[in-house]
Amino acid sequence: MRCAAILLAAGSLALTGCSDEGAEVTDEDIAGIEASLANGSELSWELTQAETRVAAMCMEDLGFDVHDENALHGGVTPGRFEGFASPYARIPTVEQAEEFAFGQWISFGDSPDAEAVREDPDYLAFTAAEDGWWDPAWDAAHEEWQATDEEYRQAWEEAFLGPERVAYEAAMSEALQAGEDPAEIDLGRQPPFGGCELETIEIVYGGPERWEADDGDYWSRPDTENPLASLGDAGYGEFSARYVEQEQAFLDCLDERGYGRWEFDEVGRLPTVDYLSRAYPEAIELFGMPDDESVPELTDEAEDLLQAEGPEAFEFAMALDFAECAEDSGLRDGTEAAWARMKVEQLIDRETEVYAWEQEIEGYLANAQDHLAGG
Repeated sequence: MRCAAILLAAGSLALTGCSDEGAEVTDEDIAGIEASLANGSELSWELTQAETRVAAMCMEDLGFDVHDENALHGGVTPGRFEGFASPYARIPTVEQAEEFAFGQWISFGDSPDAEAVREDPDYLAFTAAEDGWWDPAWDAAHEEWQATDEEYRQAWEEAFLGPERVAYEAAMSEALQAGEDPAEIDLGRQPPFGGCELETIEIVYGGPERWEADDGDYWSRPDTENPLASLGDAGYGEFSARYVEQEQAFLDCLDERGYGRWEFDEVGRLPTVDYLSRAYPEAIELFGMPDDESVPELTDEAEDLLQAEGPEAFEFAMALDFAECAEDSGLRDGTEAAWARMKVEQLIDRETEVYAWEQEIEGYLANAQDHLAGG
């Protein structure tokens, strides 16, 4: 029997169920699991930001005002879950194509509208799942960090990590730069956490996790990853088999519209970013020409359009063609609901794990907030 009642931490919605194993997933199950995952994702992001502030406070008490922001939260940014979205949802809708295309022009084009679009709530929602969580203030902080001198950075790292851990990481870096095989490098067990990093972990998580091994103990940050969000695009192969005719019709449509032969990869992605990087000189300068065989070459027809209209107009025309092909081929016909149902079928018997995880994250977040408030 499956019996569960999960009250979401952020509201009054409950996940409820009491049925035989293998019973059909209901619409209520889908809505509840989806809301729970989204809530957990947001809580995890709040925890990352709070942990960053706790660590910065510790370092500032020691006289350091400029920080390696990525180090402050252990270099870990949680995955972002905005809702179930099939791999086909990465293909823009007609409305999205007309407004945002694939979004590459915003990064590499020279349109005066690009800066405004970057702040557009609709655009941010369009790119949220792919871009993940990020605090724009970290970009400015990174520039400040890069502007510091080597002496400051060395002192900061020793205060944050502890001298033993800094020495260990320096020795490891030196060995790797010398070309040593990582599997053959023997520097002994990595020293335990120290400095403000240890203080932060103790304040927020109650301390690092200790693992016993034959060659000694080692330490790690507590695992805060959502036990369910890591599924990602798992199951695309099974899902694709249900829509093989629609996928083929979509790919044939692209070929007919002058883009050559395309293929979905093993998780249902199309190499649109690499394909478009050929169109923008700035992208070529930064990343070079893509040499992945999975990226189609520009056909003569596509090359003619690119030369005649320029990269931004080419991208918008291409995005609209992809969107129309997705609609015409049937890739929009019930696929999002089918994907959500398939994912929940994989998750439904583990829903109590979501509740336990949310409660754990809430507790860590309360620890950080209490400390920041002077508690």
